[in-house]
Amino acid sequence: MIRPDVAEFDRTEIPSLKLLRCLPAELHGVIVKLHDALKEMRSCVFRIGQDVMQDAEIALVAGMPSDVLVSTLPAIIRKGMMARDDAGALFSPHFYDKVLRSEERAARKAQAEQDRAQWVAEAQTRGDVPAGLTPKQLASIINGRKGGRPRKNGVPVAGQKNMPFYGVVGGTENPSKKPESAQVMENANPTGSLGSLEEEREYTNLTHNISSSSLSREPENPKPDRAEVRRIAQKAREAGGIGADQRTYAENYVRDWLQAGADEGLIVQTIAPLHGKAHKFVYFDAPVRQAIQQKSTEPAAKPAIPKDEAERQAQEAWKRAQPVWARMMQAEKDLSVVGRKWPSVAQKNGFPDCPPGYDTYVAHFRAQAKGSEAVAA
Repeated sequence: MIRPDVAEFDRTEIPSLKLLRCLPAELHGVIVKLHDALKEMRSCVFRIGQDVMQDAEIALVAGMPSDVLVSTLPAIIRKGMMARDDAGALFSPHFYDKVLRSEERAARKAQAEQDRAQWVAEAQTRGDVPAGLTPKQLASIINGRKGGRPRKNGVPVAGQKNMPFYGVVGGTENPSKKPESAQVMENANPTGSLGSLEEEREYTNLTHNISSSSLSREPENPKPDRAEVRRIAQKAREAGGIGADQRTYAENYVRDWLQAGADEGLIVQTIAPLHGKAHKFVYFDAPVRQAIQQKSTEPAAKPAIPKDEAERQAQEAWKRAQPVWARMMQAEKDLSVVGRKWPSVAQKNGFPDCPPGYDTYVAHFRAQAKGSEAVAA
């Protein structure tokens, strides 16, 4: 598109086109005809190639007498509805501003596509995501791990009553008329019904291959202190080699991680090995959330002194099973997959069939000891 020859263009001085309503009818008509002519020319300036169009030529293109354009043009330019560029060509500031905004949008879109492609390449190089996905598919997976886009009407959390459902009694009322008698049904999503909260959670888990604990929209931990978030975010940026321009993003992600159950040590230890491998803080989100998920599946440490033979056997088996479970979680990155594969792995290595846990192992070996005593008796 041909552009006006303007060295300086102040876009804040452009008047609103709604002000045409208060202009005299003659000025209003001339401005509308000039704009219509530019639209037909698909331009924002009256030029023919490199030549500036004269007022008589502009009047001919716009379909108005030349004397009318000459008499009204000074007032139109004073009001900012049209302007002259440095070469004297008449142009529309509104159309030129539209061209500039279109170019800025295109530049932002191109930069975003470039950044996203670079992010995908870096993530696939690190092995954080499977190869062969488009940037849009990968962004959908990452957004799903954060809980996805909130529903328009909101999803009720566990223990909270759903919005009341009003149904017409009898079924003979006019559907376009508000019913006078209605039946209120609270908690209208019974277990197993279409659209129930439990079904939605199960569907989300199967779709995004992560545990339901990482998709909870209500954090189980209290909201962290703002000063603490800033301090940990600064440490995380230093550990990852991220500049201060990502400060706000770092604080937002750190706040989410803390509410999901992470602590300062887990965040810094997870990001430190990735120092210098990313230029945006968002790249650390997937590794940290995987570390949070793995931490939530690891049993807590138990006393080292067993009280009986069952506790001794449970402690020994638990210490041997724990690293095997951790390696499987790191390889599969999916608790449900590891749970399905664990019985065969446990049988091969001589562990109980249940997931590794000190208390469950103690109960297993005690039940086994009671069974042996019953057989001996």
